[in-house]
Amino acid sequence: MQLGELTTLRIGGTPVRYLHPRSVAELRSALAECRRDRLAWRVLGGGSNLLVEEGLLPYAVIHVCAPGFDRIRRPAHAVIGAGAGVPTARLLHYCRDRGLGGLEFLAGIPGTVGGAVAGNAGAWERHVCNAVRRLRVLRPDGRLKTVRRAALRCSYRHLELDGSVVVEAEFQLEPRSTELIGAQMNRYARQRDERHPLGVRSAGCVFKNPPGSSAGRLLDLCGLKGTRVGNAEVSRLHANFIINRGGAAAEDVLRLIELMRRAVRRRFGIELELEVRHWPGRSKAA
Repeated sequence: MQLGELTTLRIGGTPVRYLHPRSVAELRSALAECRRDRLAWRVLGGGSNLLVEEGLLPYAVIHVCAPGFDRIRRPAHAVIGAGAGVPTARLLHYCRDRGLGGLEFLAGIPGTVGGAVAGNAGAWERHVCNAVRRLRVLRPDGRLKTVRRAALRCSYRHLELDGSVVVEAEFQLEPRSTELIGAQMNRYARQRDERHPLGVRSAGCVFKNPPGSSAGRLLDLCGLKGTRVGNAEVSRLHANFIINRGGAAAEDVLRLIELMRRAVRRRFGIELELEVRHWPGRSKAA
């Protein structure tokens, strides 16, 4: 399986093993298989914030998605449980139709529930982990564990999972009118549409925002919009996005990332931290 077919940047090689479990039992077996064969492994969700290098990748990839992890349930009036493979857009519409608000800020963000939780996705000063009631995760040793909100170790665009795989997230939401929820979703989606490049091969925001600033603004002030390395280009709409203009290689993107970092470092003395996840190839794997 070429991971370039499964990522929104449309770049990526072939893992030494591709596993697509369709249940918790199959996920447990996949982890056991990796342990037995002494394979490093990585979890793939929607592939929307990922830069994967080309060639044969020296690790297994466990793809947690539909079918099997796409169930949505309602265990309590204002609580929604969503499998790790549920697309965020589907979850938002499910909540809107039932008058449950609190996740509207995710409107327009691609990916799955599992990826959103693992990356503590957010926008406009809101973060997914703030709405999480508890998580069901599968430990690397195959044990299923429930982690409540108080025990979550969240930070900006990160949730510490200690190698566990998110199976399901429960969200504590707030009863609101469907009209209000829909209006908020539309407003957030419209703002995103106006500011972010759409319909292009991209992995979303490249860098995290540094404290008290905006990575996009810093990159824009460095005059980087439209800068190109090979077929990878800094978006002319938002300077914190890199677009694959067709046939871009991972090396093109990595060289452009380093150019962007260097420009901000030289002008502002700020070291930008990657938000997009980088999966190295064989020569660079740890």
